[in-house]
Amino acid sequence: MKRIFCFLLLSVLLFFPSGAEAYEVLFYGNLTQPPPENGVVLRIDLGGHELGEGEWGNILESSSNTVLLPSLSDIEKRISFLEENREKVLGVVVSDLFLEGSSTFSPFLSFTHNYHQVLIFNFLHDDPDVPWDEYLKETEEADSIIVVGTGENLPLLREKFSAEEGEKVQFVERDSSPDFQKKLAVEEKSLLFFFYSSRCPTCQQLKNEVVPPLVDKYKDKIKVIYLDYLFSDNYKKMVEWEEHWQVKNITSVEVFSDAGFVAEEDEKKFASKLEELIQKTVESGKKEISPPPEGEDLIFRRFRKFTPWIIMGAGLLDGLNPCAFATIVFMVNLLLLLGHSRRRILEVGLTYSAAVFVTYLLIGLGLFQFWQALSVYQTASRVLYLIMALLLLVFAALSIKDAIQYKREGKETGMTLGLPESWRRRINQYLKNSFTEKNLVVAAILSGFVISLLEAGCTGQIYLPTIMYIAQATPYRWQALGYLVLYNAFFMIPLLAVFLAIFWGSQSKALVNFARKNIVFSKIALAALFIFLSLLLLGQSGWISWRIL
Repeated sequence: MKRIFCFLLLSVLLFFPSGAEAYEVLFYGNLTQPPPENGVVLRIDLGGHELGEGEWGNILESSSNTVLLPSLSDIEKRISFLEENREKVLGVVVSDLFLEGSSTFSPFLSFTHNYHQVLIFNFLHDDPDVPWDEYLKETEEADSIIVVGTGENLPLLREKFSAEEGEKVQFVERDSSPDFQKKLAVEEKSLLFFFYSSRCPTCQQLKNEVVPPLVDKYKDKIKVIYLDYLFSDNYKKMVEWEEHWQVKNITSVEVFSDAGFVAEEDEKKFASKLEELIQKTVESGKKEISPPPEGEDLIFRRFRKFTPWIIMGAGLLDGLNPCAFATIVFMVNLLLLLGHSRRRILEVGLTYSAAVFVTYLLIGLGLFQFWQALSVYQTASRVLYLIMALLLLVFAALSIKDAIQYKREGKETGMTLGLPESWRRRINQYLKNSFTEKNLVVAAILSGFVISLLEAGCTGQIYLPTIMYIAQATPYRWQALGYLVLYNAFFMIPLLAVFLAIFWGSQSKALVNFARKNIVFSKIALAALFIFLSLLLLGQSGWISWRIL
């Protein structure tokens, strides 16, 4: 009965995979002859060889993925050799020896294979005196850690690295026996590829709030790779995955694995489908999939299906942009409040719109991709949205104050968004002294540039990334540039419509007369507009949840 049970248990282990694979690392040291060729992913040379320096150099050259962890004897007797041959290896690692003025040794080395990061340490002294806090901080992001030590220092090393979880840390003891060899398996977790745009608030919400708690439940079995598809290489990978799984409903956020995909923007549906995908991925384990067609060919094929009408429609829909709207509403109302001429307001508004158009064109050409990928970009974007929202709420409060004042006193004298006439004169005088007509135009240009660069907008997930990819050095480059200009021109139409509606509305005698006859209604309606735009900004930037709205 016991034999039958063991047979069944073995069958289960063989036919139901654990959800992870592993690759081999070969350690070797004290060589008297070159090591045999091995199909391993990484080789770690522990030094101490009895070979001549020429032979050792040839061994280092024979593999592009070798890390050199010299012994104390090598450092004492062959320091010149180590310095001369450090370019032949991924790195020369000594974690507890700091030679002044020497850049030969690294205290640790990070090696990445198939998106999994391995951190390698090499301790030679019996009682290593090193900055342990710094070393342990480096291990936080690593998927696996390899610590090489001696029989004397390994108990201390085990104690120092004891905080790391499970089998994340593997210890290797140096062996003095000739032609020492040892293989170590480094486990790889199943992968989820999360494709998103760094400029998309929905993407950021799902990436930062929905994904982490779900993945944390399976952190020992799943690793999430976040890829911003505004970068060409990442967009190419995403298109390959879409082709492999035949994704029909393309969204601004997509998640793929070897077991399936999720293409969904609704928070609850996304969370439910993602957990389903994670479970399927863990249960099925890693498996070989047929390679999809080359991503670049797929992108060319997608681009050839575009027509000017499709590009115009995509630009028009993407142009419904709350931050740019809020800025121009605020700017025009401020200039009206301070009594600037119709001509001045038109100049400033059109200059601001032109700056937005040029900035978006430059973004489309990929000039600010690196900046937008930085975490400081996300912070600055959220702060900008918060400032704009608070200013609009101030305007809303002043407008409501005007309505209450009129209802109470029955007159509109001295009432302009709640600012007393004396305040208005002082602010206007300050602006006149600080800003000439030329300076106001410069301020409009800078505002348009900064707002466009920092604001978060979910651009057309098919159209704009594809055009940006093709607009680089490809045979369709000039056609793509034309589409990019067309896309941005129609992207500007909603912004210009909002500006001209406010501008002409403020000049319309009929509207002005209506507003004067219905002051309370007009003020409350204006306050409602300011509050609506403010909530839209706070929701899109993640300061408040859309579920509350």
